[in-house]
Amino acid sequence: MKYRSWYHITFRIQESYQDILIGQFTVLGFSGFVQEERTFGCFIPKQKWNQTIQTKFNAILKHFHSQFPAVKLKYDIATIHEKNWNKTWEKQTGIVAVTPHIIIKPSWKKLPRRYKDKLVLHIDPKMSFGTGHHETTRLSLRLIERHLQPKMKMIDFGCGTGILGIAAVKLGAQSVVAIDSDPWSIENTRENIQRNHVQHHMIVRLGSISALPRLKYDFVVANIDFHTISRFIKSITDRTRTGGIIVLSGILLTDIPHLLPLFKKNSLIPIEFVNENEWTAIALFRV
Repeated sequence: MKYRSWYHITFRIQESYQDILIGQFTVLGFSGFVQEERTFGCFIPKQKWNQTIQTKFNAILKHFHSQFPAVKLKYDIATIHEKNWNKTWEKQTGIVAVTPHIIIKPSWKKLPRRYKDKLVLHIDPKMSFGTGHHETTRLSLRLIERHLQPKMKMIDFGCGTGILGIAAVKLGAQSVVAIDSDPWSIENTRENIQRNHVQHHMIVRLGSISALPRLKYDFVVANIDFHTISRFIKSITDRTRTGGIIVLSGILLTDIPHLLPLFKKNSLIPIEFVNENEWTAIALFRV
């Protein structure tokens, strides 16, 4: 389904509390998070804004107020139509230096001369998560850069804009299967694949990792959220060969104690943790 109208919700709250809400709203189906010092914005298709989502949305805010009664949280809701979403993103999205070697650049920005020798990811977001502005994307890219070996075959589970799979191909991956349950993300990934000229190395699938054939891959990356990782950790492990690498992101530091028993149960050994603010990403070795 191609969504024509979206709700753009802008929260006015200081940066130190934003990630707590972002993790919960991601699970509800919000995407396209853009954080500033005192605000953050996100999007949800207007068609998905039903009574169930509204009830859960209000429950999250109520729980937040009970946890932090002294913190003032206000928000505004605006409708964004397909014809003007691009202008909204262009105002918010710029060039991001993710690592000393990797740059993320939207098509409407000119690449400064100082970045000419970098690996450039040309990513135009279309309400999809994965612009490089959020910690979870940056952490994922750092671990991919460190642990991906040439000629590896990879799955990008929850591909969003396709940024992680595109980066993997440019870093030497032989092939990438990019999969997401959001049709908008699939469309955006396909556009960014063409934009980066990696179409001969990437396949895009709508659905869940559990629907993929039970083939074994060298590398699996999932930048999603704690609850989805917990639910699909067995499917992720089953599709990773012995000796392969799994990179998980979208995890808060407080989630780690809950994930460690799942890693042990699925024969996964953590080999590196990287953190930024309250977020962490983990590289695991499949025994």
